[in-house]
Amino acid sequence: MNLESNSRIRNVIHRFFLYFIFSLSGFYCALSEQSNLGVQEFQGITLDGQSVRLSEVKASRLILNVYGPNCVPCIKEIPALNYLYQEMQKDPKVQFYMAIDPSLFFDDSEVMSEDEMLTKAIPLVKDEIQKYKIQVPTILMKKPFRVSRTNSIITGTPETLLFKTKPLVLYYNFIGPISEEGNLERLSIDQKILFFKRMAGSS
Repeated sequence: MNLESNSRIRNVIHRFFLYFIFSLSGFYCALSEQSNLGVQEFQGITLDGQSVRLSEVKASRLILNVYGPNCVPCIKEIPALNYLYQEMQKDPKVQFYMAIDPSLFFDDSEVMSEDEMLTKAIPLVKDEIQKYKIQVPTILMKKPFRVSRTNSIITGTPETLLFKTKPLVLYYNFIGPISEEGNLERLSIDQKILFFKRMAGSS
């Protein structure tokens, strides 16, 4: 058996080991290279009212972390997200956003107009950012982006989607927190963080 074959076998074993460890820890990954899921229509506004259309992002890779209010795993994930955001800023090929479905803030969202919902959600999101010290740039998403178990590609929070751009194609998604590690030194060697950076194309 030659060196190349040995290397391939080691790579397969290593990837299997990573998937096994992540599945035990509640961290799930899914390959999903698809462009027909309506993602080209995803758009939203920043907290200062600027429009963002994901299909027009200039970076070649896009990270979209989906956050929900009162979501304990989302809150526990924030130190890891802040760390990753600082790391990703070093790479101009990668754009990182936190996406929020504004309907999650309201029990009566179905009777609210989108403009009303966005207007009322902005101060609530600002409170969350201040309370939990979120550093990742935040977008309040418009329809058709919604968190839904029945009619959306985003079924819950937290979830992190990885896209290639030009055209916008979803190629990987992480269901559940990327990591709940809060120690900065340990984050830099956390296997889940390292795996995420590799999949995001910035490692």
